[in-house]
Amino acid sequence: MRLKYLFVLLAAVLFVWPQVGYSQEEDEGDDPVQIKIDSLLNSIKPDTPDSVRAKNYAEIAKISYNIDTILKYGFLGLDFCSETNIQLIALCNFYIAQGYWLSDQSKVALPYAIKSVNLFQSIDDQKNASSIYLLMSRIYEDLNNLDSTKYYINLALNININRKDTSQISTCYRMLGRIFFNKSYYKDAEQYVRKAIALDSLSNNIIDYAYDYYELGLYYVDMNSIESLYTAKEYLLKAIRLQISAKTDYHKDRVYTAYYYLAGTYIRLADYTNNDEYADSCSYYIKKVLDYYIKQGYVDAIINCGHVYVDYLLYYKKYNEALAFFKSQKEYYDEDIDPRLLMLYYDKLKAIYVSLGDYKNAYECYVKYTEYRESDLNDSAMNAMADMKTEQAMMIEKLDREKAEAIHAAEKQKMHIVIISLIGGLLLISLLVFFIFRALEIKKKANAELLEKNAILIEQKEEIQTQRDEIEDQKEEIEAQRDEIMAQRDHIEEQRDRIEAQNKEIQASISYAQRIQRSLLTPSETINRIFPDHFLLYKPRNIVSGDYYWVGQFGDNKVCIVADCTGHGVPGGFMSVLGMSNLNHIVGQDVTPDMILNRLREAIIENLRQSADAPTALQDGNGAELLTDNTDRSRDGMDVAAYVVNERLMKLSYAGANNPLVLIRNNEVQVLKADKMPVGIYARLDPFQCTTIDIQRGDCLYTFSDGFQDQFGYESGKKFLSKRLRELLLEIHQQPMAEQKAMLNTVYEEWRGPVENQTDDVVVMGVRI
Repeated sequence: MRLKYLFVLLAAVLFVWPQVGYSQEEDEGDDPVQIKIDSLLNSIKPDTPDSVRAKNYAEIAKISYNIDTILKYGFLGLDFCSETNIQLIALCNFYIAQGYWLSDQSKVALPYAIKSVNLFQSIDDQKNASSIYLLMSRIYEDLNNLDSTKYYINLALNININRKDTSQISTCYRMLGRIFFNKSYYKDAEQYVRKAIALDSLSNNIIDYAYDYYELGLYYVDMNSIESLYTAKEYLLKAIRLQISAKTDYHKDRVYTAYYYLAGTYIRLADYTNNDEYADSCSYYIKKVLDYYIKQGYVDAIINCGHVYVDYLLYYKKYNEALAFFKSQKEYYDEDIDPRLLMLYYDKLKAIYVSLGDYKNAYECYVKYTEYRESDLNDSAMNAMADMKTEQAMMIEKLDREKAEAIHAAEKQKMHIVIISLIGGLLLISLLVFFIFRALEIKKKANAELLEKNAILIEQKEEIQTQRDEIEDQKEEIEAQRDEIMAQRDHIEEQRDRIEAQNKEIQASISYAQRIQRSLLTPSETINRIFPDHFLLYKPRNIVSGDYYWVGQFGDNKVCIVADCTGHGVPGGFMSVLGMSNLNHIVGQDVTPDMILNRLREAIIENLRQSADAPTALQDGNGAELLTDNTDRSRDGMDVAAYVVNERLMKLSYAGANNPLVLIRNNEVQVLKADKMPVGIYARLDPFQCTTIDIQRGDCLYTFSDGFQDQFGYESGKKFLSKRLRELLLEIHQQPMAEQKAMLNTVYEEWRGPVENQTDDVVVMGVRI
């Protein structure tokens, strides 16, 4: 409670006051406000009409920032104002109410504010009504009548929403937030302030935007938990940055008020965390604020800053220094000071004496604290009695207002019913006349249509007779065509059954070919034993695939091969079987990746009779050779990526025919390039090159066919491309291999769309060392 009282008191003295821009002293000299006041007064002559006098006096009360001036010229405006000028009377009552409120005389201000409200409502002056509603809410807030406070804020809010005045809307939201804050409903308070933040950020109102974050900072300071203090610190710093960026001295006091709360936040964070850096930050800000407030002469603010600085000294156990400083603060506590401030002073002084072990002085401070506490309780009781009388008056005013509103609503409802009845009667008569004329028109039109229809029916009867004869002739022709179609349908069904039988036979053959092909692929158990941490994404375009993989181990050497054969489906399947069969004979203990590709190429050229002088069994039915020249010989082959891993030596050897190897280490991609020639007959038959590099644990090796990167996108119509595939592998390479496979499959499926859109076989193999 003591902490909350300090925050509310300092906010009232240093933040609310600068917000409205009033002070107790008029600045002389070049003050533009004073110059305008002097100009208005000089324009008033003995023969000046009362209406002009009243207008000038009201304008002075409006622009002045001196309370006595506001009250003086507000009353003068009323004295000279015509009884028929309702708006000016309402404004003068508004300025008088504002003057009394600024001088902390809310009870005196209330009747003038109520009169102003009634007058503005009577002339439907929405703009000025919004301002008086906000003043009414502040008066009722001072009088602890929260229901009326919220009522008038909501009236102002509705007007400003209709007027689309975002600045005033955000002001209403902040005031609602402050009401909930004072009731310790922090979540509700924060919701309203965040609404203000949204509006002020859109309108780029930096001053109010800073004010919003200042309010949020206060809410989190008052929650007083370590988490809320961290949040409060960020919000207060943001408020300070925004206020400074506005580059205006008009709201300079706001910056220093935020400094004050930031210093208090830092010292409490230091107490929570035992972090000296927070304590030093407190010292930096509180000294800056104290210097400023001493120059400005803000006594209550100096007193409250003194409490924070003493907390800083107590944190470092500088008890004697704290005692000396706090005693020096006593000069600010004059006899007119609020008793609660004296109560807090002796309470803090008692704590210092206790820390010093001076229990005698600590007891004397405790006695003083008790005296001022009892005095405060007595004052509170007297104020409570006065508030009860005020509340009764406010209740009577509320009942009168509700009664007037009820009478007005009843009269309005009665008039509404009469108007609706008249309108309804006129509508019924109009409808009756309309339907009578409409019925006559319809009857006249119906008679004319009936005569026309009779003539049409006679003509149609003759046409129908002629058409009936034609239909009889067509019936005979249709029956003949039907018999012919039935005969053709039987023939078509016979052909369809024959084709379906052939398709089933072909499908069965291809499925059997699939079983043969799958039996030659390296079993998953073998792959798991050789490469425990791996994944294999294998997606044939048709039942059998032109892509295949081969894995084996010979001593310390682990061999991995991924190949993409010419074509897909059955032709590709034949090539993959040829490749796997040859690999089972080629790969052995001392074979390197380049030797594997060189020997596999020799075997493919020999198996497919691709050399110019190779004999062939391709003959027609009469035994004649089908090959007329070398260009008719098979040009089929395969693109292959082959590598050997020796984990004992931590070495990797790689050779490739058009297909690269991608290595990802420490979030960097390395591509081992392949030779630009296939395994098979080609214009170049150079030996394949072998690349050997060192590897590390955690390295990820990826080999793949071109099916993934060449797949066209279902929506874009463009290829996936190898660059995007490498970026995808880099993005997912730190995930477990099973999750990498799932992610690759998901990306591919979404890119491809329906399964029938797949353009080629797909195989991607990943291995983690």
